[in-house]
Amino acid sequence: MTKALLVIDLQNGVCRKPEEIFNLKSLIKLINERIAFFRAQDLPIVFIQHESSSLLKGSTKWKLVSELNYQNNDFYINKTHLNSFYKTKLQEVLNNLQVRELEICGAQTEFCVNTTIKMAHGLGYQLSMKCGASSTFDNQFMTAKQTIKFYEKIWKENFLDLF
Repeated sequence: MTKALLVIDLQNGVCRKPEEIFNLKSLIKLINERIAFFRAQDLPIVFIQHESSSLLKGSTKWKLVSELNYQNNDFYINKTHLNSFYKTKLQEVLNNLQVRELEICGAQTEFCVNTTIKMAHGLGYQLSMKCGASSTFDNQFMTAKQTIKFYEKIWKENFLDLF
């Protein structure tokens, strides 16, 4: 059984709208550390990129943030829905790699990260996340920090190992 790192939507148009997503520098540092950990163990890293009318494939907004340590030999999946599995080749790629465990990270906490966690859990994947490995923006109900803590509590109690 193989483990993979799933990096969700760390794109210019997601992380900089034009203000930066909460704690972006620390988030990128943490995720780059996780990427280095997976590379050292020769484990797969999958980057998910959202496509929409405001994130046109190939555009600057669609591209991954430049500070992220991605490489050509990593895996890349395009999606058009909050769920990284919906009408994508993600499950096919994971099956071909014999992946049954996923470590999740990325943006935005309450949208694509949350939806993908719940779908992956429903598909039977063992899930984990490093504490603080997702981020979002303030909203009308909570600050970004509160939103992250709120979702991490739900995930830890129901869907994944938060470490």
